[in-house]
Amino acid sequence: MGRQELGPELAALVRAAFAESGWEVTLHGDVARDAHGRDYGLGGLLELVGRRADVPLPELVRAHVRELVAAVRGPGAAGGPPEEVTARLYPLLLDAASLSESARHPHALEVAPGVLEFLALESPVGWQVLTSEAVIELGVVPRLREAARARLARLPVERHEVLPTGQGGALHVVTGNSALTGSRVLALDAVHREVTGRELPPDGAVVAFPTPFRLLFAPFDLQVPGVLEVLIETAAREYDASGAPLSVHTYWWRDGRLTPLTGVAEGGLLELVRADEVIAAVTRLAGAEGDLPASRPHHYRFAHRLLPSLTHLGSVPGERIDAELLRLWEEFGASLPAEQRVAPEGLQGGFVQVGQHRMLLVGLPRPRAATEAFAVVLAWPGDGSAQRFFTLEYGIDPITGERGAVLGEWEGEGRHRLHRTGMTPQARPFLHAVTTLLDPPPPPAKRRGLFRRR
Repeated sequence: MGRQELGPELAALVRAAFAESGWEVTLHGDVARDAHGRDYGLGGLLELVGRRADVPLPELVRAHVRELVAAVRGPGAAGGPPEEVTARLYPLLLDAASLSESARHPHALEVAPGVLEFLALESPVGWQVLTSEAVIELGVVPRLREAARARLARLPVERHEVLPTGQGGALHVVTGNSALTGSRVLALDAVHREVTGRELPPDGAVVAFPTPFRLLFAPFDLQVPGVLEVLIETAAREYDASGAPLSVHTYWWRDGRLTPLTGVAEGGLLELVRADEVIAAVTRLAGAEGDLPASRPHHYRFAHRLLPSLTHLGSVPGERIDAELLRLWEEFGASLPAEQRVAPEGLQGGFVQVGQHRMLLVGLPRPRAATEAFAVVLAWPGDGSAQRFFTLEYGIDPITGERGAVLGEWEGEGRHRLHRTGMTPQARPFLHAVTTLLDPPPPPAKRRGLFRRR
């Protein structure tokens, strides 16, 4: 995230307050650095200025700086014996970019890319990050962190509301005056239990914490396609509008671990990532609920396992390709129990030359379950590189929840990559999309879908 610049009046007050405490500082955006190289994050001050209009600005700045200096000097300076100070420690999430010298905090734990968990001290004006020197005075870091997280989980929720998305499903929004509100993602199971009276489902939740004062989440269930786009757009909008933003991204919370579901693409655009994992999970849930049948071994394994492993199909004469595919289908089916075999109705293939690329398009029996394929393409790129294997699969769009086709590719070491959602099952657009991947055009100035400017 970019650092927030302090206005001239606020910057002058900050320097004067540090001088009263005996330190001369230089300002780097919303970070103050003293002569010893110690950093003092001022993002919390910026947020307080907007929230505490009832307190005169000089008084607010002076009190906040005193707390910053006390926290950085150590627990003794913060007031009270170590056991009393320890009882005031909580985990606080910060964007790593908000600290100009994060090496001073080796105790910090990266809970997601670029998001660090610090141990912070409760104070009258906010939450102040302790240096590693101060933390070491208090005890063993893992034990302190475990106790701090347990303390966080016991905090009551300040405000909670449920916002329908209008697309199916709803968002839980937790807000508060405490800068720990966003950090409560570390105890999301406890938060969900408090506001709903239920446990999170086995697949966890999708969640965002765009500012220290906001936590947005929804359980990961069949309603996820109806909330994911709204969650991504809402989190990005709140991040941009905040004076002290925390994270622009949306995450998948599973068993206490955070996996990013968005990433920054070309030109600073935000895009959905790991969509194939989301599709797989929603598809599995749909099958468990009886909304979708399970994929059939004959159909799925023929398209996703057998065909990608074959290297001889490119040398089969065009007039014999249908017979070869039928032979392979029946031979593969013979290895399965009779009740798992599928009739080869609709199985056919044909070679296509598109520009410099030679392709074999294989149409399959009509899929009836998600992840079964409408068709596959074996492609031999014109530059002589290795054969590539693309699938046009029946799937549930992770954003719209619509049932249709998605374009995937099996890469090396059995990795499956999702390229596009919103496809149709027709051959022509499938071949066009594959050709674009083999020979991509220059990136467009504007892209559609889940993208936004940062």
